[in-house]
Amino acid sequence: MSCPTATKKQTNKKAIVLAHFGTTVLSALKSLDATKEAIREAFPETPIAISFTSNIIRGIWARRRVEAQLWLDQGVPQEFLYARSILGVIGDLQDQGFRSIIVQPTHIAHGEQYEDLRSYIEGLQSIQTIKKRWMPFEKIVCSRPTLGTHGVEFNYHSDIEEVVSALSADIELARKHQADLVYAGHGNEYFSTGVYQETQQEFRRQYPDVKTFIGLVEGYPSREDLLVDLHREGKKNIILKPFMLTAGDHACNDIGGDEEDSWKNRLTEQGFNVMTVLEGLGSNPDFSRLYAKRIHQTAELHGINLQDQES
Repeated sequence: MSCPTATKKQTNKKAIVLAHFGTTVLSALKSLDATKEAIREAFPETPIAISFTSNIIRGIWARRRVEAQLWLDQGVPQEFLYARSILGVIGDLQDQGFRSIIVQPTHIAHGEQYEDLRSYIEGLQSIQTIKKRWMPFEKIVCSRPTLGTHGVEFNYHSDIEEVVSALSADIELARKHQADLVYAGHGNEYFSTGVYQETQQEFRRQYPDVKTFIGLVEGYPSREDLLVDLHREGKKNIILKPFMLTAGDHACNDIGGDEEDSWKNRLTEQGFNVMTVLEGLGSNPDFSRLYAKRIHQTAELHGINLQDQES
């Protein structure tokens, strides 16, 4: 009686991982849901997993799991309550036979979070085994952030143009109220944030009748830089919105909160009439669909057929 022959080939199923910064604000989760749904519509046969890249946010959700049912009863999806790191999510997928994985970040700009994420993915892709058939991944690649990144594969200027075009509804709101449009982005302290300035200029190029301003919680241009520009060339009426995927803690407290030092209150005390719209960019279907396009482009670049689920 002969011994069974060991398989010499691993499965190579395909998956998408959405790498969010994350949020702890329940009302902000709808933007994450909307983003996932836009990608599901584009890739109905491809499994989509969720990761939170922020260690702090994952820690908060971990503490909430002590009373898990309380949060589930409030409508929190399990994938957010049990949010995991990018390594945890990818490890589980690899165990299940997913060896071609596209990681799509939803970070707005190339900053600390995206750079760390890309380093993780490049490290996993670099793993070499003695026998190639036992390589943990066929291909695992990191797509680009919302406003693009450096390199020759994709023109980041075009990425910015697409983002600005997708946010035309915000311009219409500003027109309706005869107001300037002021976005408050997250930013970072470790990489140049000049891409936000370029995005501001692209808004003004595409929509010259509405003055658009972008300031950042971290980095340049700061809120104080923004105030100087608003006093010099702005109107008294302002639409204030977060330039973030979700209207999370920063949006609810630092930007539109009732604290004395919030953006809303600082602008108000400076004499502006502020209409705050606490809604994440991910709630805009045109914006969310951009991530599906990025995934498609990344798959094409790396020769990954997401529709072909090899088992």
